[in-house]
Amino acid sequence: MHKTLGITFVYVTHDQEEALTLSDTIVVMSEGKIQQIGTPVDIYNEPINSFVADFIGESNILNGTMIQDKLVRFAGVEFECVDEGFGENMPVDVVVRPEDWYIFPDSDASQISGIVTSSIFKGVHYEMVVEANGYEFIVQDYHHFAVGEQVGLLIKPFDIHIMKKERVCNTFEGELTDGTHVEFLGCTFECLPVVDIEPGTKVKVQVDFKDIILQDNEEDGTLTGDVRFILYKGDHYHLTVSSDWGEDIFVDTNDVWDNGDHVGISIFPESIKITQIVES
Repeated sequence: MHKTLGITFVYVTHDQEEALTLSDTIVVMSEGKIQQIGTPVDIYNEPINSFVADFIGESNILNGTMIQDKLVRFAGVEFECVDEGFGENMPVDVVVRPEDWYIFPDSDASQISGIVTSSIFKGVHYEMVVEANGYEFIVQDYHHFAVGEQVGLLIKPFDIHIMKKERVCNTFEGELTDGTHVEFLGCTFECLPVVDIEPGTKVKVQVDFKDIILQDNEEDGTLTGDVRFILYKGDHYHLTVSSDWGEDIFVDTNDVWDNGDHVGISIFPESIKITQIVES
């Protein structure tokens, strides 16, 4: 119909396969905001952020460090890549598509050695999970490797995609209420003693992802929120939690949560870093 009529069609779908198959241009949106516009090939091979990488096709998305141009470390191993311009020793997100891993009996050629923990026949290929160096890797291949088998993994430089991290910690605006308390996220939190900032001063509050504590019993938290996005990063989950005040809180955890879970949120005093906001 599209070819016959020769007009532009706008087709809205949550089916990634449909989007990749039917489109010549894809617009990926999240929360009403455009994340990326591009051809199906560009969107699949060059996702701009972890949301797009996770939404379009299966992905191994891992925390990494860009050591220098064309050299990245992730999963405890250094890999050659083709990306450059990120700076030295910069935290990045690394994407490897499951079909881009080479898997074979473990040998000296292995960049990573691991154990197959799951192997499922998908009709055209096998989808396997390989556990190595404390990480889980999704691998797709035409050859079958049994659960428990020792295997090697290898990735070519051009099959590693590097993305700039959108953030490296939670950052909020707040106000120091006294020497040991700060207000942000609509709540007052205890913090370590602050001696060089006057009470009533506007401050920047930073909290590492791993230092946000989620609780099943919402009454145990200082505030509450809803889990609305879950991204597995090989050895932990990275969650987006929308607080009751409408602010996003980002959490790294090994605990398993579901989208839509209503949770309590706590932050220990020693996890709160405070700096004064300098007016421009």
